[in-house]
Amino acid sequence: MAIVPSKKMIAICQYGGDFDTHDDGSMTYAGGEAYAVDLDENMQLSGFKQEIAETIDSTVDGMVVKYFLPGNKKNLITVSKDKDFQRMVNYYKEADQLEVFIMKEAPMGKNVKKKQPARRPQKTPQKPTETTAVVQATPIPTSIPASNNAIALNEPIDIETTTEIIPGAVPISANPFPMAVIDSDQRMAAKQWENLITGVGQRFHSLAEFREALRKFSIAHAFNFVYKKNENQRVTVKCKAEGCPWRIHASKLSTTQLVCIKTMRPVHNCQGVTSKAPFRAKRSWVGNLIKEKVKESPKIKPKDIATELKRDYGIDLNYSQARRAKEYAREQLLGSYKDAYSELPFFCEKIMETNPGSLATFSTKEDSSFHRLFVSFHASISGFLQGCRPLLFLDSTPLNSRYQGMLLTATAADGDDGAFPVAFAVVDEETAENWRWFLTELKLVVHTPGQITFVADFQKGLRESLREIFGGECYHAYCLGYLAEKLNKDLKGHFSHDARRLMVEDLYAAAHAPKLEAFEKCTEDIKAISPEAYNWVIRSEPEHWANTFFGGLRYNHMTSNFGHLFYSWVSEANELPITQMIDELRGKMMQLIYTRRVESTQWLTRLTPSMEEKLKNEIIKARSVQILRSHGSKFEVRYGETVDIVDIENWDCSCKGWLLTGLPCCHAIAVLESYGRSPYDHCSRYFHVETYQSTYADSIHPIPNVERLVDSEAEDGAVLVTPPPTMRTPGRTKIRKVAAGRIGPSDFLKRQLQCGKCKGLGHNKRSCKEIEE
Repeated sequence: MAIVPSKKMIAICQYGGDFDTHDDGSMTYAGGEAYAVDLDENMQLSGFKQEIAETIDSTVDGMVVKYFLPGNKKNLITVSKDKDFQRMVNYYKEADQLEVFIMKEAPMGKNVKKKQPARRPQKTPQKPTETTAVVQATPIPTSIPASNNAIALNEPIDIETTTEIIPGAVPISANPFPMAVIDSDQRMAAKQWENLITGVGQRFHSLAEFREALRKFSIAHAFNFVYKKNENQRVTVKCKAEGCPWRIHASKLSTTQLVCIKTMRPVHNCQGVTSKAPFRAKRSWVGNLIKEKVKESPKIKPKDIATELKRDYGIDLNYSQARRAKEYAREQLLGSYKDAYSELPFFCEKIMETNPGSLATFSTKEDSSFHRLFVSFHASISGFLQGCRPLLFLDSTPLNSRYQGMLLTATAADGDDGAFPVAFAVVDEETAENWRWFLTELKLVVHTPGQITFVADFQKGLRESLREIFGGECYHAYCLGYLAEKLNKDLKGHFSHDARRLMVEDLYAAAHAPKLEAFEKCTEDIKAISPEAYNWVIRSEPEHWANTFFGGLRYNHMTSNFGHLFYSWVSEANELPITQMIDELRGKMMQLIYTRRVESTQWLTRLTPSMEEKLKNEIIKARSVQILRSHGSKFEVRYGETVDIVDIENWDCSCKGWLLTGLPCCHAIAVLESYGRSPYDHCSRYFHVETYQSTYADSIHPIPNVERLVDSEAEDGAVLVTPPPTMRTPGRTKIRKVAAGRIGPSDFLKRQLQCGKCKGLGHNKRSCKEIEE
């Protein structure tokens, strides 16, 4: 099956300049820099912004994309959503390039014309030549008695050895540091730490708590410190800047575990230094700081982590430090995700409570406390039964998380050939036992009056399970991608890349062949390359994959690649806890159903857009068809050099196009139009807009309060749900972005090394051992 690439164009991105307005109202862009970014019709706005951000070394936060309409230089059009982006692409789809302008959105409440510097904290007047700030005093905590002996700021104090609680002469204020003015848009997150250290007499529950407060306090005020003493009874710290008098000393109170600040010199005479990672930003500390961010955005990049920490806290991290911090955060999160499995019973109850008619159940595997989870929402079940063809695609997707596992999916095809999610399950691995369990659960929710066609792999017990559970109520169409992959794997002998490619292409052609003659021709072509491959094809049960012999209806869908819908969703959520991952999938399904329901209300055709286009193409071909009446409802039609028989009463044509696609072929359309009949009345009902709208008529409802605290002690008789008992294999996890063999014959064939001298396989000219004569 050939892949038709989408048209690409170049977007010239103007950035950093200004617009000049002329007397006639037209605008021109001056200054800045220009960058070229690839753009295609299938791209979305978020992906386009990300490409721009990586090109100009920026972030997508606050990014605004604008452009001019063709021939109009007076009005800038803002691109704020995917529909706007697609409209922009459509305006310039005939051109090779378009010009866009990248701007940054002004923060709320700011004057975008003039940026005011941040105000410094109030200080008492001092001479310009002085380097020490004098600040307003704050009250001494009443819980700690103050000493009557005040100590001057410049008087030396032995803070390393004293145990007396001595308040400083000048207690600390909100910001007593004579640092450079910091933009108010920067370090906003660190401002909450400015008053974690309040002065002499402040108490902490432990030295660890004091060290943590000190670390955050120094980040908020942008200075570094060094430990003079760091013991299990006392801690003494001074500013790292040479000659700066700032110091603090805390120690444990006698007979208690409380820690109290005994002495403190609260004023700096340095200008502060940027908080550098090598000194204080340890992997564990930064990992805990970004843990929530990694939880919300598991795919966040280390460079984005470094950018956000610099912006919010003033912490400088290089790429490797940010990467290690992210790894630590993930380790901590994934360790706690084990507890999320105990929420499954509660979560299943929530699903069925908020979505009546849905099925959310889990089952225990033998000799294991791990529970397989099966989920199917009522809107998906009813949508499949009301508007989707009796055609289901079974596939699997790996969960690349610490607990691994597999996601088994059942997906249908709606009237516009879009993927419609029906059910999914989380299991420990893809085995015959798990597929049998999944199909058993699936049969409870999928019950149609006619026969169902399943497009799926024929391995891992699927062939036997489908026959056992659904029996004569279903047809099993072997996924052509899996079949071709198996053929390529089983081929013995040294075949060149081109030979393998030709055999797989012939296999695809044989599968699509509507007539026996065409099927035999394709298999004979395989036999000419390899008799062994020909025998393999003949023994592979063609009645399950070749159009010539297949008894069910699969509407020309030969592979199970509809599962890619779940793959794209899971790739964004598979590192979340199990309940959050399932809820993320629910949210994706809910949004998908809503979006398609709204879009279909704007369609003005009788058929869905993709089917309308296919039918119109056949109508154009029908103009060249010659019709000859045969007998009754049968007609002989000639199109070019081919002759076919059309039976309009039985909706059949000898070309098999009507039967295979559900749409009348050009032969049938010519006959129908000659008798004044509309071809629209002879299309499968699944392709009509009314049926499509009934598919997405029902909604998936939100589930409130997905998370709840885990009980410290399990109730008597409660089922303990644990993660899959799997072990991560050594090395880096390999992720296949496109499942092998699901699209076309060239998507999984790896080119073998071929010698340019002897034409042998497995080596090159340099390592060729052939002796030249």
